[in-house]
Amino acid sequence: MRKAIALMVLLMGVANTLFASQFTGELTLLPEGCQLTKERKCQLGSMLTFKAPNGLVWQTDIWKAGNHESGTTDGASIPKWAQPIIGDAYDESFLKAAIVHDHYCYKENRVRSWVETHRMFYYALIDLGIDKAKAKTMYFAVFTFGPHWKDVVAGEVCGENCIKTLAPSGLVSEESQLNWERSITTTQNFKAAVEADPNMSLDEIEAYAEAAKPNDFYVGQGSTYVAEGVNDPNLLQKY
Repeated sequence: MRKAIALMVLLMGVANTLFASQFTGELTLLPEGCQLTKERKCQLGSMLTFKAPNGLVWQTDIWKAGNHESGTTDGASIPKWAQPIIGDAYDESFLKAAIVHDHYCYKENRVRSWVETHRMFYYALIDLGIDKAKAKTMYFAVFTFGPHWKDVVAGEVCGENCIKTLAPSGLVSEESQLNWERSITTTQNFKAAVEADPNMSLDEIEAYAEAAKPNDFYVGQGSTYVAEGVNDPNLLQKY
């Protein structure tokens, strides 16, 4: 019996090691004080890398001349109406998650499905210690009203299970709707729901989003995304 318990503990430890999410890299915003300027636009002086629980690796760029939006940030995409609830765009408690998420939402970097990209944002928030109800509210907002795209393109390989930048081609997309009046009331209603049931799963959150946007072209539509030129099944996202 003791051997069985010891084996179970060992296996749980191995599983936690295999599926633990983690950030690496330093957060460097340039020029100094950029987040306090009127534009609130910063350049990244170093790369951030996030390894999600499913093993996929997500990596930002360092800013260099000639980039489009890669290597830049304006902090978290939090509309003014939500800032009293969520925090300022440059709130350090979730800033790393926002920067990595935004990188993969830039048009030139949509190399994975929007579902996987937004789910990564949730796991990154949890990894940074954000309260689950708050993280789920932020996830619901970006899943429902954040940018969406259909079809993905092959990305630049940046290591094992890691892809990032490539100029987009053939993407059908819509940009953020977070400032729409509808998004305000829907997100506030969801916030109340998740606070009443903080154990709500991501599947349940997505079902809530589907009910809020019935027949939406993106939300609730099952899709298989195959990045042309990518043969590694770990880099293909299927939903």
